[in-house]
Amino acid sequence: MSVTPSTRVRDVGTPKPARRRIGRPLSAAHILIAVVVILAFVLNLVVLQDRNAVTLVAVATEPLAAGSTIDRGDLRLVPVDSDFEGLSELVTEGELTRLDGWVLSRSITPGGLLDTSALVEPGATSGLRSMSLPVPVEHAAGGMLVAGDRIDVVSVVDGSARFVASDLEVISVSESSSSAIGSISAYHIVVSVEAQQALDLARALDAGSMEIVRSTGAEEIANRTGDDS
Repeated sequence: MSVTPSTRVRDVGTPKPARRRIGRPLSAAHILIAVVVILAFVLNLVVLQDRNAVTLVAVATEPLAAGSTIDRGDLRLVPVDSDFEGLSELVTEGELTRLDGWVLSRSITPGGLLDTSALVEPGATSGLRSMSLPVPVEHAAGGMLVAGDRIDVVSVVDGSARFVASDLEVISVSESSSSAIGSISAYHIVVSVEAQQALDLARALDAGSMEIVRSTGAEEIANRTGDDS
């Protein structure tokens, strides 16, 4: 006995089932809008990457003398690559507020980058000013000075030696390593000074002659000048 497959018969007058409509093709306007959105997204990424690729650092706009304090009016900001190897040693825009009023341990020429190693935190007591004295270790009691010491400063000009200042309090001393190249020239001490002492010391620094004498516990100086003649 053969079996005939059943066949579904559509009733007379029944409409044909509707076919699934295929989505309409994108118009030129839709394509243009999509391209514009993608381009805007890409350009936005490029701008963000460019901003992250540089960091603003401080540069001196005029000569900054050793012993002077940091003033934002003497500085300008310039961009450097964020992957610059020495960036961690430079003063960035975000650090300027924190470092405002700090003391320079060495002079900086116009256009020179401001680096953190050249700055000393202010700490003068009794209302006095603080000043940094950059001096080679061999002219600073062999680098044996510590905070709290008292010092005298001697300057020799044209063969004549004189005490520029005496009984100054040492606030801080830079850290230096005897094995590091250039550590001697980077050595400095920070002292408490009065206004006139600061001017006298600045002149001695400019003359390029300065000898630091540790005077902790020593008697007061009677004769402040000396002459080889």
